Amino acid sequence: MVAAMKRPSGHPSAVGDVLGRVLQRVDPEQQLRVYRIWTFWNDEVGDLIARRAQPARFRDGVLFVTVASHSWMQELRFMKDSIRDRLNARLGANLVRDIFFISGSVEDEPEVAQPADVDPMPAEPLIALPQIADAALAEAFSRALRARAKRLAPPRVSRRPTKKPR
Repeated sequence: MVAAMKRPSGHPSAVGDVLGRVLQRVDPEQQLRVYRIWTFWNDEVGDLIARRAQPARFRDGVLFVTVASHSWMQELRFMKDSIRDRLNARLGANLVRDIFFISGSVEDEPEVAQPADVDPMPAEPLIALPQIADAALAEAFSRALRARAKRLAPPRVSRRPTKKPR
């Protein structure tokens, strides 16, 4: 026998509250927030550093940053704690435990860098979200829907040019 469904008591919940609880279950440690670093990296480190170093990926509390030259890598190692503290302050939580610098090529004039191992997400999600008053929450759900759409899309052939040995 099927148990009777309980009628909700009290007033209906706001959509933002319900979505907030769902996001808390999907991302309990709020790791999705850390990917905002790509949107404000240039502002936090300044143009001089941004032209020579860009975030590449994030894993297990470690931000991997691609640096154009070894001399800049050495300089940034001295600034690592300060950069980490500024990033965490901007995120509103201590999500970045460490920064690991890796040698690689950096765009001359980056706008907003994308993670190196992730293709840009489609602009529009598959379904429309209801209006959410909290902008950060709305953006998180929008990104989650775009990521899901990307996962469901057929695989694409990589168009990255192969580097010639020097």
